[in-house]
Formats: sequence, structure tokens, C-alpha cells
Amino acid sequence: MIGVIAINVVLVLLAFGIAGGIVPAKMFGGMVSVLHKTIGITLPTPEKERAVALIWIVSMIVIGDGMLFLLLFLAGAVVKG
Repeated sequence: MIGVIAINVVLVLLAFGIAGGIVPAKMFGGMVSVLHKTIGITLPTPEKERAVALIWIVSMIVIGDGMLFLLLFLAGAVVKG
């Protein structure tokens, strides 16, 4: 549980750092560009790189926490059932 909270805190701090301009979007942009190239979609323009990095960070938080919640929810239903 502490690990999940720690990962969420790090991702939120990274998102605030990118949004505030403290952390350059290029730092996270490498992963975004690899994913875009793998999927086969066009890369974002340098002006939109910050917004795309923020969207990917928020998506990772929502998907990761959602999967964990569903795992715990379904596991609890099986144990009770």
C-alpha cells in the first residue's frame, strides 16, 4: 500500500513539475515518442509536448489505480463469496 501511494505521489509531483516548467517535458517526452512510434501515430509538436506528457501521466495514474482497485475489489468478492 505504501508503494502505491509513493508511486502516485512521485507521478503527481512529476506532473506538477512538468506543468510548472520546473521539469522539462523532454525528460518524459522520450517515453511518449517511443510509444507514439510503436503505435504508429504522429508525434506531438514541441509546443504540445508538455500537454501530451501531462495527459500520459494522468492516464497512467488512472489506469494503474483503476486496475489495482478492480483487483482488490474482485479478490474481495471471491473471498467473501
